[in-house]
Amino acid sequence: MVDLPGLTKVAVGEQPEDIEAQIKSLILKFITNPNSIILAVSPANADMATSESLKIARDIDPDGRRTLAVVTKLDLMDAGTDAIDILCGRVIPVKLGIIGVINRSQQDIIDKKDIKEAIKDEASFLSRKYPTLATRNGTPYLAKTLNRLLMHHIRDCLPQLKTRVNVMASQFQVTGIHKSTNNLKVQSWI
Repeated sequence: MVDLPGLTKVAVGEQPEDIEAQIKSLILKFITNPNSIILAVSPANADMATSESLKIARDIDPDGRRTLAVVTKLDLMDAGTDAIDILCGRVIPVKLGIIGVINRSQQDIIDKKDIKEAIKDEASFLSRKYPTLATRNGTPYLAKTLNRLLMHHIRDCLPQLKTRVNVMASQFQVTGIHKSTNNLKVQSWI
């Protein structure tokens, strides 16, 4: 698992002026690998139509077969709005699913709110705000889903990987024999 930096639009402080291009290049380096699973993270309190992470994921994975969308900050949405359509998959077309989570706030971190307590509060919020979807959202469900996806992905990719390793190993052995033979000839001339 590679935790890539978030997309940056404006250089801050001593960051290079081309920070946006550098980060985008780094992200593309990893997600263009067809064996990678793309975790596209977007805040619920922003317009999904303008989500840069979802745009990049869609550009690289147009069918959404390798993309899992994570919608953060469900608790920070404007009053009177909700994320039902998003969480039900009617807005973001991805095959691996959409999971909503609630992050600890900066104040929670300052107050040293325990992660277990934050997860308990997240579950309480989801049960209250999204009762029919509560069991398919939240940080624990995201962790289980990622673990399941990774295990299935490894299972599906392992035969191909094993074949590639065997081919490379046999090529190395053949190359190694030629080098050994050449070394023997050189030694016999000395």
